[in-house]
Amino acid sequence: MWGLLTAVILIFCIGIDRTFLVDQGNYLQYFYAAPTLEWSKNLDPRSTPPMGIVIYLVSGEAVWQVWATLLGWILSPATAVVVTVCLLNLLLALAVLRLPDPVLPLLIWIIVPVGLAVTGLLQVRQGFALAVMLYAALRLNRPVAGTLVATLIHTTFAITLPFALIAWLCGRRQTLALMLTILLAVAAAYAGGVLFEAFGGRRLATYAVGETEATSILYVFGALLCSAPSLHRLFAGYPSAEMTVKGRTLALLAIMHLGVIAFSVASFFVFPLGAGRAGYFITLLLIPLLPTIRWRGSVSGSVIFAVMVLFLVYLLVRTSLDDAGIYDIYFAG
Repeated sequence: MWGLLTAVILIFCIGIDRTFLVDQGNYLQYFYAAPTLEWSKNLDPRSTPPMGIVIYLVSGEAVWQVWATLLGWILSPATAVVVTVCLLNLLLALAVLRLPDPVLPLLIWIIVPVGLAVTGLLQVRQGFALAVMLYAALRLNRPVAGTLVATLIHTTFAITLPFALIAWLCGRRQTLALMLTILLAVAAAYAGGVLFEAFGGRRLATYAVGETEATSILYVFGALLCSAPSLHRLFAGYPSAEMTVKGRTLALLAIMHLGVIAFSVASFFVFPLGAGRAGYFITLLLIPLLPTIRWRGSVSGSVIFAVMVLFLVYLLVRTSLDDAGIYDIYFAG
């Protein structure tokens, strides 16, 4: 079934008509312009100080620029986009292959509104970054390195990198890691709000509180609900057999997930733009965490698993009825 779902996804990625898709023009421009190497001038130590180079590696999304340059040299822009979309979906499918039930993560990827329909087909850089991060974490057991590379593909992953570092440095002291992560997330949300108020300029009106995605208190409730699988992973007393390298990787991802949730919930009150920018991590990080929850033989695990499945179904139905038409891409191609 995993092979069938993966094949269907890849065939769809190849066969879909991308000419009508949002942001298609932007990605064509990426692969057309990157081979000119204009972006590399910011990495010249003769004109850019060392700290400026470090900052540009993140802000300029250097790994993405290198990828776009390599593909832009050998493929047409349209073909390069298709190759990237196929690769990111293949990497994500391979990332979850060694989980106990690799079919469920793929189903979550297909169902959640910000999954395949958005980051898998439209917002290619976010999807590419997510796939690289999960592959490095779940297949190579290098979650911090994977998150760092993902940050150099898409800057929003910089939100998750400090949480990954804290979890890695704290090791098995998961309670300490979680406390530090939540404190950092709340502080980052507050600092983001202060800095945006000071330097947001014309965007202050564009991203006013009443005009952002995260305007309903239901956003907060949904985010807190999504914390349940990660909290269960950290504190439900998993058997010692699961404290393998894979188990520690999943625990680190759980701490990252809870950090993103804390940042998004705090941002809802002090920095709504931050909540909207980081919110897609809340459901996407369920891909490796929800399927690995220990629900057989565990009452709490069974309840959390059932509630989360119902929540995902609710998101599917609500989004299908929404005017945004996110899932229309599944039928328009």
